[in-house]
Amino acid sequence: MAISKTQRKQLQATADAFNTHFSKAYGAERWEHLRARLVEPTEHAALINAYVPSAEIDRALLADAPEPNMYELLRLPPVPTSASSAKNQVPTRLLCLKRRTDHSQAYHSGRPFPPPRPAAASDPQQRLYTHWNLDGASVLAAQCLDVQPGHAVLDLCAAPGGKSITLAQKLWPELYADHPSRTSTTHASILHSNEVDPARLRRLYANLKSYLPNTLMDQGLVEISRIDATSPRAVQLFPLGEEGYDRILLDAPCSSERHILHAYMRAQQSGTAAPEMLAWKPTMSRSMSKTQLALLRTAWAALRPGGRLVYATCSLSEQENDHVVRAFLTSTPEAHVLRTDSLVHFCQQTEYGYFALPDYVIPGTEQRSPWGPLYFCMLEKP
Repeated sequence: MAISKTQRKQLQATADAFNTHFSKAYGAERWEHLRARLVEPTEHAALINAYVPSAEIDRALLADAPEPNMYELLRLPPVPTSASSAKNQVPTRLLCLKRRTDHSQAYHSGRPFPPPRPAAASDPQQRLYTHWNLDGASVLAAQCLDVQPGHAVLDLCAAPGGKSITLAQKLWPELYADHPSRTSTTHASILHSNEVDPARLRRLYANLKSYLPNTLMDQGLVEISRIDATSPRAVQLFPLGEEGYDRILLDAPCSSERHILHAYMRAQQSGTAAPEMLAWKPTMSRSMSKTQLALLRTAWAALRPGGRLVYATCSLSEQENDHVVRAFLTSTPEAHVLRTDSLVHFCQQTEYGYFALPDYVIPGTEQRSPWGPLYFCMLEKP
């Protein structure tokens, strides 16, 4: 349906307010460059499913590649490890492919990788998908949890499931298709993936079934729950309860401004309204931050002493990022913020965390990191 004159005026006024708001937040010059990057198609990496034979992955990824050797390994930086992890590390595999830097201008479709597809398998009931296309910063945030086999892990807001699949590959190396680990742990690994929205919960379940070996769900090692984690009593409802988890990932719901921009640009091209932009208000982040803070407090209550929590959002607003962490630390001063210099090639450092933005230029180079937006902060419980 064509947009009316009244809608067009309203949409333009909201879009102008959107740009004014973030121009003040980032500075006019930087916002101009950042916005130009944000409206481009999202850059994807391909997370390789280690539970699928490499021959099947090659067949899915390389058969229709427009040029040979257009992909390369995404080299993830080392992250801080806890004392217990350093002593008992088991080799795990977390492989991602990215588009080669010299293809960045010649081939930019926003999705340089083919869609994932089920691999051939002797068991027709277990045809796992070959790879998952996602933002490379999402893999980095999951890696910063320092997950090891034997850990009990909670993915608090897990849909659609990409980060849960990433975490699972760190938990069960003995199930790798090509090179299973022969190192055993004294405790079983556990992954609990939670999602409160029913439709997103169904999608999460379908995706985990499509990427993880059946045995993990059959044995109760991977469980899916639907718990409203903003509730004060939510921590009591999780399978392992209060202080039950070694690692927790909180990829919190947020304003997702890049999604709003993409919807707005598509609507402009088609001459239609963009409800995502029409619904945007400068006060959205203030309301969203209350939900995020409630989720962070629940996650902290579920974390074991000595455990690690990663808080993440894809919001551009500092109010949903560092400000949420600051409010949390004010009421929880014992929480320890982890720092490392190894992330400089991926993202900028903020007051409490790290921020991957697609206009970020790697220090000492002219190379731009394409990932984000994704903010994350690492917290440890003493």
